[in-house]
Amino acid sequence: MKSLLFKTFLFSIAMVAVTAILKYAAILPAIHDQWHFMLVFYFVLTTFILYQLLKVIRKTMRKFIAIFLSMTALRMILFTAAILLYAFLIQHDDSRNIVGFTLTFSVYYLVFTTWEIILIVSFLRSPPTG
Repeated sequence: MKSLLFKTFLFSIAMVAVTAILKYAAILPAIHDQWHFMLVFYFVLTTFILYQLLKVIRKTMRKFIAIFLSMTALRMILFTAAILLYAFLIQHDDSRNIVGFTLTFSVYYLVFTTWEIILIVSFLRSPPTG
């Protein structure tokens, strides 16, 4: 389990490098200026969720499915609320900034969710240790 969490850390470092290159080489200037805070947020949240899911997998698969679906739904609601909160309360007058925030946030959501699923599937396919 620790190796999967370490892989998530390395993945996040790689995301920092890729985002910095895309943003500061002017390849993709629409990346929101607060992208580094988003990455820290996604790293912490993904690590927490992954840790909780891997603990449940060790106990019972039936519980895992219910918890995985619940966490996914809760995360989608939370992230939609974060985007709406940013759009309506923080940057309600700057539509270009809202679009950059929403796109950056959404791409990170897709990337980190894909990463999480890849790690969970690899964990499920690996032979049990111990």
